[in-house]
Amino acid sequence: MQYSEGRLGRVFVLRIDDGEDFLAVTQKFIQDKSVRSGTLLFLGALRQGRMVTGPEVPTIPPEPHFIMFEGGWEMVGLGTISEGDNAPAIHFHASVGRAGHALTGCLREKAITYIVAEVVILEFSGLDIHRRLDEKTGVPLPVHTKTDESGRTSLVNPEPDTVPEKPVLSAGSGKREEEVPGGLAEIIRDLTRRPRA
Repeated sequence: MQYSEGRLGRVFVLRIDDGEDFLAVTQKFIQDKSVRSGTLLFLGALRQGRMVTGPEVPTIPPEPHFIMFEGGWEMVGLGTISEGDNAPAIHFHASVGRAGHALTGCLREKAITYIVAEVVILEFSGLDIHRRLDEKTGVPLPVHTKTDESGRTSLVNPEPDTVPEKPVLSAGSGKREEEVPGGLAEIIRDLTRRPRA
């Protein structure tokens, strides 16, 4: 675990209109305003978009499972803002729904607004968080750093790479979860497993 403590800075409220790319407009605004760290809350609707709804199989590094959607989906979500290599790194997560169907995942590459999307951006100050590619997972992860008076940068409160595994007990069974056949986790895995071609 890593953590940082900062303060609330500027607050921005955006209206993104029909046909505009929600992701591109938000990214450009954050870059233009030089927001280095923060969070965003958003709601509205999308004509179409692309999202990652988890991995194809839960391995490290993961192979993302992409889903395209179109036709006017209601949207609610949040995101984090940190420094990237050449531009702000924004991690968007959303739930979208239409006609009784729902998807939750990471919005990527394209999200075209339907009627309107509203975004509230909360800037944080006093934080130094960079999103960097993690060699172990193959995923860009937030890295918390601090800079001392001499200008040297170091990790904030680094934790050991390994955490002892604690057995998860199934309620009332006294057995570890992986030993209990037919549990809810197994049923969900079976229902969401994508068949291989």
